[in-house]
Amino acid sequence: MNFKLAVPALVLGCAFVSLQGCAADAPAAEANAEEAEEAETSAAELTANAKKIVGAFHGASTARPPTFEGIVFAQNGTFFADLDTGIRCITAPCPSSAHLEGTFSATKSYIRLTAKAGTPSSDFYGRYKYALNGDKLSFSRTASGTTWSQSLGKEISYCAAAADCGGQGLIHPMCAPGGWSCSAANTCAFKCGGLPVDSSLWPASATKLVAESPGGGFTPPAPPGSTCAIGKQKYTLDRATKVMTSEICELSGGKLALKTATTTITSSELGQITTAMNKVTVATQDMCGADKPFLSITVTTPEGDKKYTDSFYRCQGGDRTYVDNIDGVFGAMRDAL
Repeated sequence: MNFKLAVPALVLGCAFVSLQGCAADAPAAEANAEEAEEAETSAAELTANAKKIVGAFHGASTARPPTFEGIVFAQNGTFFADLDTGIRCITAPCPSSAHLEGTFSATKSYIRLTAKAGTPSSDFYGRYKYALNGDKLSFSRTASGTTWSQSLGKEISYCAAAADCGGQGLIHPMCAPGGWSCSAANTCAFKCGGLPVDSSLWPASATKLVAESPGGGFTPPAPPGSTCAIGKQKYTLDRATKVMTSEICELSGGKLALKTATTTITSSELGQITTAMNKVTVATQDMCGADKPFLSITVTTPEGDKKYTDSFYRCQGGDRTYVDNIDGVFGAMRDAL
């Protein structure tokens, strides 16, 4: 999980509050209240408060970043979290997401997130004001005169990878072999007899996805001086790092030119791409279309590269593997930029 208070990206703050002296007085008063409550809370009370928030919480994908995409408070006092920092860049590296892990403690009003030794520093560690109402956990924090807040819903589990599931104290069948898997919806599932063989076109072992089109189709001619065709596009995603590069033919100065960019997508955006890839299936019916740009995707796994072509042109035959629903993959990757 990734989370960093990107102050330039925050939109809620003292500019929206009518009280005079907000920028200086409110943060100081809040900090004093946090320190005082923490100092007055006994060890037994800290333990009791922490037990109340043990569990997995998932943030809404529609919330404006910075946001926790998910956070897990374990019974042993440890936590991990993924965040969308709200930072967007055109060059790498880009800290659009962050993963936090460490220990937590809680007074009746504040949660303190402490980084695990050896983990990278982040402004997202520290104290947060919180409220737990049923299955809703609300966070708020003021930094540099800016207030940030978010509400998360309780889930049975949360994971960005199968390795996240083991420490959550989840009930599962006692069998061997057996193992956890992490769904596209970021929830944990356990299966006896070993993990199922993933026969999808975007298996868990896939490391890279490339979606590209040379453009063309039923379009007007490119303006004089253009260096690329209308509709030319290419997206390359590294699954492990979530770094995605793009090459898109765009109009600039009255002519078309290729624009390149690099960004780090969020776990939620990766989930949307995974959902789109899971809908891609090998075509079984012939189709003979015309005037549509040629679309293809290439998936890299430890076994090598596999290329799939839009079934719109399946009548062309050859040794290509034609697939349906490829357009959704292009849309999900384009939306993640």
